[in-house]
Amino acid sequence: MLDRSLKEEQVFRVDERLTRVVRIIVEQYDGDVRAFVESIRYTVEVNRKAQAASDHGDEASWQHDTFED
Repeated sequence: MLDRSLKEEQVFRVDERLTRVVRIIVEQYDGDVRAFVESIRYTVEVNRKAQAASDHGDEASWQHDTFED
């Protein structure tokens, strides 16, 4: 019984935190959540491309060093 009460309290706290985060997002973007989502997608895409380029550059450098002999 105690475990159930504890779980319910934890769920309530998580819901409260999520509510606060969503409220901050909505206020920061003046209710334009779509703009927020697009900005996050853009940032993720840029980071992925940079990581891929970095990984590719590391591979090219490794291959060059390996076959230089």
